[in-house]
Amino acid sequence: MNEIRNTINAEPEKPAASPKPAKQPKAKKSQVGGKVKSILEGSFLVRDKVIRLLPFLIFLTGIGLLYIFNSNYANRTIISISKTKKQIEEQRFEYINTKSKLMQTTRQTEIAKRLQNSGLKESKTPPRKILIEQAN
Repeated sequence: MNEIRNTINAEPEKPAASPKPAKQPKAKKSQVGGKVKSILEGSFLVRDKVIRLLPFLIFLTGIGLLYIFNSNYANRTIISISKTKKQIEEQRFEYINTKSKLMQTTRQTEIAKRLQNSGLKESKTPPRKILIEQAN
């Protein structure tokens, strides 16, 4: 019956107290401080591991530069496309406007109004077809 206990409210049994060394936290701080110091000084770069990884680091740097160049090139291309679209729209509107002006000025009544001052008048008789017979 001793095996069944109320584990909800019961406090866990504590193992025998063992003395903790006081030097462990200081060692972790010195390790972290040493790592930061080596990074700031740049001394971590002369280790053998870093020297062996140098080609890979150069490769990653190259890929990063290519990525930056590619994104800048894409942005420039998008800007160029949008400018070209705006120019096309402006040219289209100009074309439509010029075409409507041409249609207006080439009407028969508009031409007749312009030619009144020069003395030419519009013919009232319709044109006739002239047929020439050829002798064989």
